[in-house]
Amino acid sequence: MIYKIFIASIAILISQSINAQDYIDLVKVNYGNIFNAGFENSNAQTNIIILDVAVTLPITLNERTAFITGVDYVQHGLDLVPNGAKVSLNTVTLKAGLNIKHSNKWSGTYLFLPKIASQDLHTDGDHFFFGGVALLKYQKNERMQYRFGAYVSSEGFGTLMTPILGLYYISEDTKWEVSASLPINADINHRFNKALAVGFGFMAFVRTFSLEREENTTELYTQMSNIEFGPYLQHSFMDHHILVRLQTGYSSASYEVFAEGDTLPIRVSAFEFGDDRVLRNPEMMGNLFVRLGATYRFHLDKKKEK
Repeated sequence: MIYKIFIASIAILISQSINAQDYIDLVKVNYGNIFNAGFENSNAQTNIIILDVAVTLPITLNERTAFITGVDYVQHGLDLVPNGAKVSLNTVTLKAGLNIKHSNKWSGTYLFLPKIASQDLHTDGDHFFFGGVALLKYQKNERMQYRFGAYVSSEGFGTLMTPILGLYYISEDTKWEVSASLPINADINHRFNKALAVGFGFMAFVRTFSLEREENTTELYTQMSNIEFGPYLQHSFMDHHILVRLQTGYSSASYEVFAEGDTLPIRVSAFEFGDDRVLRNPEMMGNLFVRLGATYRFHLDKKKEK
């Protein structure tokens, strides 16, 4: 009974939100390494390890509305200063919101995203942040969808606002697929057969983490700004429900340390306005990365898997 309710919830969520994209990713796990990221005016380097886990669960409320819940966990391990001690930066984000079918063409996803973001998940001082996303989707036809929305979050530096403009497209023969929510992420891939695909992915995101407190020292936070892009190879298993992806490319990998209270008036996407903050660590330089990921994907329309 619980399994049937779960499957019905996913089916209603997909049918409300999109016709072209006939699947939903319920679980995603990624493990990556940015190799030998450098520091300005130093020969020191640090390997940056990033673990990212995302779980999403839809629950049916009625024929037009689905409740969306889930949790995301992200961990970054690196040196913030040359030859320094390794630190672990962690984020736990709860997802709670609604997917609503407004009409035959329009639907929307609205999520509240509270999170804890701190070194070793400490709970002193400024470690709790609030965010949210609103995304409207217009279904032009069965293969094309347009997306409009915004993401807003409180961060250590103040308020982050990111307008979202994107689309989803799948070719008539299902060989080509494009998914983009710019400027946050974009993906284009080509399927050679049911199991094998190659593609190119792009991501750009900003996060802040409260650093651990020490007696008689200034309270600090680190701002992680990352732009990464590169090709990937993807193989599916278990009738295209399990996807394994290997990606490599370039990551900008910037982790800047500031004093708490040293903030911005506002940041809109990649643009910082009135930034006169005092940097507490050397500028970092990115390098090549490798990432291995796995996704559990639920398909609604079996015909489109072939």
